[in-house]
Amino acid sequence: MKAASGRKVMTTFYFVRHGETEANKAGILQGQMDIPLSEKGRRQARAVSAALSPVRLDAIYSSDLSRARETAEAIAEGRGIPVFLDERLRELNMGAISGLTIQQSRERFPEFHKELERDPYGTRRPGGGESRLDVRARVESLLDEIYERHKDGAVAVVSHGGPINAVLGIASQDGTWPRLVVDNCSITVVERGDFGWRMVKLNDTEHLKDVE
Repeated sequence: MKAASGRKVMTTFYFVRHGETEANKAGILQGQMDIPLSEKGRRQARAVSAALSPVRLDAIYSSDLSRARETAEAIAEGRGIPVFLDERLRELNMGAISGLTIQQSRERFPEFHKELERDPYGTRRPGGGESRLDVRARVESLLDEIYERHKDGAVAVVSHGGPINAVLGIASQDGTWPRLVVDNCSITVVERGDFGWRMVKLNDTEHLKDVE
């Protein structure tokens, strides 16, 4: 599909991880626990909102968890555009390891961690949790819908580290992706068009350098 001028249609996605929470500071695996932003997280949200202020956004899509929703609302402030909440943007469901630190998880679920080393993409978290492939499937279904709704536009997508990592897999040539540490309120920019997916900016935190 091409625009009337003959140029190619392209959608630009601005992926933003939510601001910091107290659980982030403590190294706790939050998963889908509904934890609000810390005071620093709110300052980060205001900073990322300012960084995106020159961008003309058509809409904002966000995880419905409080930490993401608060960040999305900060970005939306004064813009007059909708914020669409969608469960598909939630963090990976950590199941029985939710609320634990990595060390506690390793001590309590050693067999799970062995399996995770063997298959980092397909291993589900114990106690009814998800795998990275599960997250990728639900995120990809939403991104397909967003692309159809906002062709030749720009949208912000506020989510969590797991789903933003999944975006790297969706955008990659071979469908695999490393486990990147996505910083709180970082910006990752990806374009989609007839050419497929193109990474523009990854985990940019320049706008956060003065946030304490």
